Amino acid sequence: MAVLHAVYRSDWEHGCRWRGWLPAQGIALGADTLGHAQRLMSAAVARNGQREQWVEHTEHPVGDGLWVRQALDERVLEREHATRVLMEALDDQRLRARLATLPDCLLGGVVVCVCVPGDTLEWILGQHDGQGALVVAAAVTNHQVWWNALTGATHTGHLDLPVAGSLAELDLTDPDTTVDDWITTTDCGRVVTRAPTSGALIA
Repeated sequence: MAVLHAVYRSDWEHGCRWRGWLPAQGIALGADTLGHAQRLMSAAVARNGQREQWVEHTEHPVGDGLWVRQALDERVLEREHATRVLMEALDDQRLRARLATLPDCLLGGVVVCVCVPGDTLEWILGQHDGQGALVVAAAVTNHQVWWNALTGATHTGHLDLPVAGSLAELDLTDPDTTVDDWITTTDCGRVVTRAPTSGALIA
C-alpha cells in the first residue's frame, strides 16, 4: 500500500496558525497549534483506514512564495542536514527567481521537498498534488544542492526553465526508483513532467 503523506504548514498569514493537508487527496484543514493539526489529521487518516501507512511533514515559508517541506521520519537528522544545504542555496536570489516561475500548489506557493539518498519515486510522487510544481531537492555535497521541478505536462510551455522530459521518457517509472537514480539521470535545474491527475482542495 502506498504511503499517505500528511503535511502541516506553518501559515501565520491566515486566521489559523497551522494548516494540515493531504497533497495527493487535496484535503486541507486548519488548526491553532501543530498538535491540534496533528490530532485532526490523525482522525481524518484513521477514518480512511490508513493509520498504519502514513508519514508526517512540516512546511515552513522561506519567502518569495517558497515553502520548504521536511519529513518527520526516522531520517530526520539527514533531512535537517539537507535542509541546511538547501537554505544556503536559497540565499541565491537568482535561484529564488527561477523557482518563482513554477506553478503554485493547491494550497498556494511553490513547495521544495527535502530528499535524502534512498527516497523512492513512489514516496516523492505521493507528495505531489497533481496540479502545481513540487521541487525535489537533495544535497549532493555539504554545500551543493541538486533539484528538479516535478510538474504536470500542461505547465511546461509557460516556464522559463529547461524541460528534461517526462518521467517515462527518463525511464523513471519504477516506484522503487530512488532520488539517487533521478540525480544521475538529469542535470540540476530541470523540469520533469508527470501524467496529469485530478484533484480538488477541500477547505
